[in-house]
Amino acid sequence: MPTLIAPRARAPVYAERWPAPAAVESSAGLYIHVPFCARLCPYCDFDTQDRELHLIAPYARALVAEVQYLPAVPLHSVFFGGGTPSVLRPEQVAAVLDAIRARLSVAPDAEITIECNPNHVREARLAGYRAAGVNRISLGVQALDEALLRLLGRQHTVARVVAAVAAVRAAGFDDLSLDLMYGLPGQSLAQWERTVDAALALEPTHLSAYLLTLEPWTPMGQAVARGELTLPDDETVAAQYALLGERLAAAGFVQYEISNWARPGWAGRHNLGYWRGEPYLALGAGAVGRWGAARRKTTPLVPEYLRAVGEGTVPPAAVEPLTPEAQWRELLMLGLRLRAGIDPAAFQARTGLALEQAMPAADELMAGGFLEWAEGRLRLTARALLVSNEVLVRLGLAAGD
Repeated sequence: MPTLIAPRARAPVYAERWPAPAAVESSAGLYIHVPFCARLCPYCDFDTQDRELHLIAPYARALVAEVQYLPAVPLHSVFFGGGTPSVLRPEQVAAVLDAIRARLSVAPDAEITIECNPNHVREARLAGYRAAGVNRISLGVQALDEALLRLLGRQHTVARVVAAVAAVRAAGFDDLSLDLMYGLPGQSLAQWERTVDAALALEPTHLSAYLLTLEPWTPMGQAVARGELTLPDDETVAAQYALLGERLAAAGFVQYEISNWARPGWAGRHNLGYWRGEPYLALGAGAVGRWGAARRKTTPLVPEYLRAVGEGTVPPAAVEPLTPEAQWRELLMLGLRLRAGIDPAAFQARTGLALEQAMPAADELMAGGFLEWAEGRLRLTARALLVSNEVLVRLGLAAGD
């Protein structure tokens, strides 16, 4: 998922309802955050916790109650993310989805995803999710190498991943996404090649691969700073990314975003909404939504969230107003992640701004081989995908170091 909020900045906190939907925002995605994990991974900087797991049941009930505060807008996707959403039992997921359907109109073909830890994946649990309406499983694999799984603090094994995929298929799911990570400490190109080939052998419909990025406050970030772990150099990372693209293309996958590939017809609808700048609602502690001209992040403090919902009030949320300039800048930043790129006519219709006005440095970057026109759209070249942040800085769309 793209980074959509400023890191760790304290914003004004408001306890207010979501605004009424505007006519232009006729449908939306819904992100549901489940912040609980059995164990925190040493590289993770998300709003998650591995304590107070006794709060999972009241948290699931609070999600049901919070639905009443959402604007009644049609949904094209629902995404249970985390954390580890698969800590929720099937009946808890069903209760949340039933409340959503009672309040909002969910499209008959809506994509409904739940992220799962391989250790939680059993056929009976998955069958319960499917009966509740879930139709897409995203499996947090990260690596298919025992040593690297231990390094990442993952509790599953390669064999457990294979068993989990078999359970997904046995439960009747057609749409399976696997998450992988590259650029790991000590990870060789040969190790990455084995992981990619093993992932393809599992025959997913979708694959996400993310470059490891470490914040200094994470345990792994601190270990790298102390010199206890060494990250691969830029040449190795570039080679890993290139190998991934080659292997996936040969297997019939289409890259539709910097970090995402899918078999034709299986691109992730929910995350596409982020990159297209579409509105999305949020449910749960720490969940982020963008609606109208504002971004909203619910308090990440689970007890505070539970207390507010229990008292019958909207959970406190940090609300970041988005100026017209902030909105068009975000459209450009996210749109350039897509391999389809940015349609200049659609951009102007939405913002009132010509693309050349928004990106005066585009010609220079095209001359340098970083941007190109493809089928009437402006996009990053293949060589620019791994240095997209640098391109955004040169376009004036992101802050430099």
